Amino acid sequence: MIPSSVARQPDVDRELVDRAQAGDLGAFEELVRKHQGPLYGYVYRMLGNRDEAEELVQVALVQAWKHLGGFRGNSSFKTWLYRIATNRCINKVTRRKPTVELPETLVGPESEEPAQEFRRHRREELVRGALDRLPGDQRAALVMATWEDMSYKDIGRAMGRSARAVDSLLFRARQNLKKLLEPARERGEV
Repeated sequence: MIPSSVARQPDVDRELVDRAQAGDLGAFEELVRKHQGPLYGYVYRMLGNRDEAEELVQVALVQAWKHLGGFRGNSSFKTWLYRIATNRCINKVTRRKPTVELPETLVGPESEEPAQEFRRHRREELVRGALDRLPGDQRAALVMATWEDMSYKDIGRAMGRSARAVDSLLFRARQNLKKLLEPARERGEV
């Protein structure tokens, strides 16, 4: 059984959207507070760069505000917002070369397990690099399914595709990711 707080969540968003569409800026600000963090996490996983993710989230939220009047409620607000961000992410990743962002903290000699920490960072780096090499639509579907825990139906709505197409995208994404990581797996790095 779904807890009542989870089942009611889209209704809360819908009420806020209705108020925002009527000109209540405070209602939109509440939507932003609720969705900005998870949206940033998704966009960061898509882009792999903190500055670009922050910028793109702001652009997506501005676009959502500008086009809020066009939101009809055929999907949840979250799904609609992710669609805006997904389109922007795919455009961005298809126009740039992959880059590697350094971690905020580097392992120093005081670390209890430097070798273990190094291996963990190396695995993350390899997976991030493989994700960067996936086509944008495959990456988007994989990130939404794996890290955002979205249903195929919601991913489809966010990407403008059917749930069946999402299933196919995810299959290809996982196969491609496996192929991209195979050399690292053979070296025992993942």
